[in-house]
Amino acid sequence: MFEKVVMATDLSNDWDAIIACAREFKALGCKRVVLTHVLVAKGLVGTDTAALAEARPRLDAQKAGLEAQGFEVEVETPVGLPAYSLNDVALKHCASLIVVGSHGKSAWREAILGSVASALLHHARFPVFLINVKNFEAGGLGSTCQLRATELLRHVLFPTDFSSVAEGAVAYLEYLAPRGLSRVTVLHALEIEEATPPAFLEWAESAARGSMDALEKRLHAAGISEVNVQISHGHPISLTLDLVKKGDISLILLGAQGKSLLSEIFLGSVAYNISRLAPCPVLLIPPAA
Repeated sequence: MFEKVVMATDLSNDWDAIIACAREFKALGCKRVVLTHVLVAKGLVGTDTAALAEARPRLDAQKAGLEAQGFEVEVETPVGLPAYSLNDVALKHCASLIVVGSHGKSAWREAILGSVASALLHHARFPVFLINVKNFEAGGLGSTCQLRATELLRHVLFPTDFSSVAEGAVAYLEYLAPRGLSRVTVLHALEIEEATPPAFLEWAESAARGSMDALEKRLHAAGISEVNVQISHGHPISLTLDLVKKGDISLILLGAQGKSLLSEIFLGSVAYNISRLAPCPVLLIPPAA
């Protein structure tokens, strides 16, 4: 499923650190990498050529680093907006995953100015693996790699609302089961108003429990030995982030609704905000996947 991945490098030192850890993607099935650096269109004649010439030495060095780890590597340098160009590259090469780094910028900058990672999440047509580069900044190249596969799949958190989008994401848990995933915590948040009638609350909890039981059986059947289910009252974002802090989570996997940019900014999105705030890697599965 993840045999070929697009790695969206910005040629920064953070991406040098990610490249150094890239062999860990082999445990997810990766054999081929499309190393992609998007040249953002400036509108001036000759700027793209100059930008490519400036980027080429760093691109060649990162390509060599991937090849030294046993990957087949192709390089793409499209011109355009990253959110669209990365989808186009993935489609062109029949890739199944886009890897991007999140720089943990301020909420204001994420919402108003946007970033490569957040913009891509709004328009994702392929699964997106989001790495919080703060972890690399704090630990440096000599530290334990955030991407270490045995660590990455040690304990996966799967927030679900039992929607069709979340249902599609379950297939990725099943895919990861034979690759070392043995522990999954499934979280469902019940957002109940204080004035909710007790009868409705009882019905909602009963319906959620039935869905949880079915999902737990499905994950066990896929070979995941430890499945913990949790139904909690509250907002899904705060509940998820609290559980990451308390539950020793190594990866969050969740479906992404793919709402419009306007609604994401003003109404908020569970997938978008968890991706922006989570300290661990996040694997987002859009409906198109």
